[in-house]
Amino acid sequence: MKKITKMALAASLLVGGIASTQACSLGAWDDNASSTSLAGGPADPINVFARYQGLCAMQTAGATPQVLNNGINGATSGPAGEASMIARFYFLPGAATGPIFTTYSDDAATTAIYTVSYDGTNVTVTPAGGTAVNVPVGPTNWHSVEVKWANNGGAIDVWVDSDATVDPADASTTSAATADTIQAGILGGTAGMIFDAYESRRTTSVGRLVKGDSTGDGAVNIVDAIGVVGEINNTLTNVGQPDCTEDGNINIVDAICVVNIINGI
Repeated sequence: MKKITKMALAASLLVGGIASTQACSLGAWDDNASSTSLAGGPADPINVFARYQGLCAMQTAGATPQVLNNGINGATSGPAGEASMIARFYFLPGAATGPIFTTYSDDAATTAIYTVSYDGTNVTVTPAGGTAVNVPVGPTNWHSVEVKWANNGGAIDVWVDSDATVDPADASTTSAATADTIQAGILGGTAGMIFDAYESRRTTSVGRLVKGDSTGDGAVNIVDAIGVVGEINNTLTNVGQPDCTEDGNINIVDAICVVNIINGI
């Protein structure tokens, strides 16, 4: 991905109600012309599927779904001598399994530094020349994944459904690969998997988004509960994170979830 930050999808904010629909776009990604992935969300008139944050998400489709940076469209993997690569994203697996995220040393490399995959039971990190590690997860909800790779020594830490800014890593391993540049390669999986809220950095942890923050202002209050109810009633599409239960649906249970957060329950 581009060398500082890239969110999962590009879309302008909606003005007005949910009826003011517009097509979501894969324009924030490289190689989207040949990708078999789809952009969509609750406000998209063509591809309507779940999203975690904002108006849009990305769903894998076809036999070889992928969205990647291979150096086209003026993209770069990052300058030489990168000390680390940090990436955070969310995925909703459904019945799909397969690779989630693969990182390479540079745009031309074919051997991964490490691969993150999902098998229906675990998120697995498989490093080059190292030992794979598993983090158990459930099959139905949105899951957050943050991975940090350090070039010096090849250390890999992974956080799954935890916050890398405050929590210890859920698993760690080491890759034998070293690199002068880093490519956040393929984000994909078998058909039907949904991805959202991808962000990459070089030095600081990303962390999880605020659950139930439907307005996207970083806090959860009564305005967020009103926003969730508005989406349930088909009068509003939230730009923040309204899926408080993280189950891929926006319904009255999410509004109750937000109220419980406000009340400290």
